[in-house]
Amino acid sequence: MRAIAGLLFAVLVASCGKIYEAPSDDSGVVHFFNESSYSVSIHHSSFSGPVIVDKLPAGEIYSTTISPSNNYGVGSVFPIRYWSFFEGEWIGGTDPDPNAQIKQNIEAGKIYTIPIPQPTKLERAEVFLKILNSYSMPIEINRLMMSIYQVNGELPIPSGKTGIYKINTGEFKRYSVNKGQSTFIDIPEFTAKKGYIYSFEFDGTEVISKGEQEI
Repeated sequence: MRAIAGLLFAVLVASCGKIYEAPSDDSGVVHFFNESSYSVSIHHSSFSGPVIVDKLPAGEIYSTTISPSNNYGVGSVFPIRYWSFFEGEWIGGTDPDPNAQIKQNIEAGKIYTIPIPQPTKLERAEVFLKILNSYSMPIEINRLMMSIYQVNGELPIPSGKTGIYKINTGEFKRYSVNKGQSTFIDIPEFTAKKGYIYSFEFDGTEVISKGEQEI
């Protein structure tokens, strides 16, 4: 079975990503295999460190050379950011488990295969607001009389359509629906938590909360 698995992996490596046939005397070769159901970005050393590959699709492999760890066997760290696509927007998340960050001691002249697992849990930083416009005319969302753009770059929400906005965490207040002719209807205040979508509906006279859901 190991021989068959090795052959299958070799075929995958030969058909995906950037391939290095042999390591050099001053680096190792690493095959990153995304076993998760998400696209992944692989960083080196920390989330603020260099990005080795950005949004590698599920089931694909990326191969590259990596400098030796040279830290007395502690190993190189490869933090993983998981991505999904929602309403035309990439939403990133990380596994909060400190053991989820991948460590591998890299030695020059060697080849490594590092599988990227499915996260046990995702923490997402983004927050979204959705508003269904059931009013007969287009509307806009304002904050302190200033128009706010949707994630698709548009301002008005046509009648019968839903507007989607990226908002900040914390207290959501001083937002309103502009229904035209200098008429503004307040959106109920709430506390926005990261990783959630907050849904509302505007019926022409009031903004009605439709609840929240975790992304």
